Amino acid sequence: MVFKSDWRGGGVSYEPPREIYRPPVVREEGRLVALVGRIEGGEVSRSRRLERVERLYKIDGNLLGYNLDGRRVLMRCERNDRAFDMYIEMSFMKGVTERETGRTLMIAGSTAHHIEAMDGQFNGVMWEPENNVQVFGNAVRWINVGDMKSGFIGLDYRVEAAVTEGVARELRDVKFLAQTLCELGYDGKKQLFLLNPPYIVEREEGRKLRAAGFVTLLDYVKKELPKIS
Repeated sequence: MVFKSDWRGGGVSYEPPREIYRPPVVREEGRLVALVGRIEGGEVSRSRRLERVERLYKIDGNLLGYNLDGRRVLMRCERNDRAFDMYIEMSFMKGVTERETGRTLMIAGSTAHHIEAMDGQFNGVMWEPENNVQVFGNAVRWINVGDMKSGFIGLDYRVEAAVTEGVARELRDVKFLAQTLCELGYDGKKQLFLLNPPYIVEREEGRKLRAAGFVTLLDYVKKELPKIS
């Protein structure tokens, strides 16, 4: 899952996973945790030595705005849907949520990829960069652009994906994520888009759902899901 983000000062800040293995941080228990990196010189951390995992109790504006200090924002990319250009300069953050348990990890102030941050924090995760192995357990990866209400949640959706690929495979996955994020503090009016990575491109299923009135987190929580999976 390679979403494109950038520093305001220029230079791509989200590249393929590194070849050098980074030992996992000791697991922190709780429903909501964050991998927090130290921001130095106006840049987010690129070193596991500068990162720690903290237990949190809710997602709030301070957390979502943390990456702005490290100039982590959405960037314009020719392969992205042009409609997403309106979100340029909004804070960019990655997250992952486990199905069934709702355990959620946010990545703040760090260039770590989803699989790096998950290593040691979720059951069933396997990451062997030297062998190009990435197993995401029973979790789905997502991104946050903007704050608690503005911007959007971006979620990869692919029916044919394996359960361990880290993507939503059915609308029940989307509904569960929406419910979890609302419980963790997000405003129900926050938009949710079903995407087709590696770029920020909306899937056809997502367009059909929006046309049917599924636009926000609360729409997915409250409304009966259509048969579109």
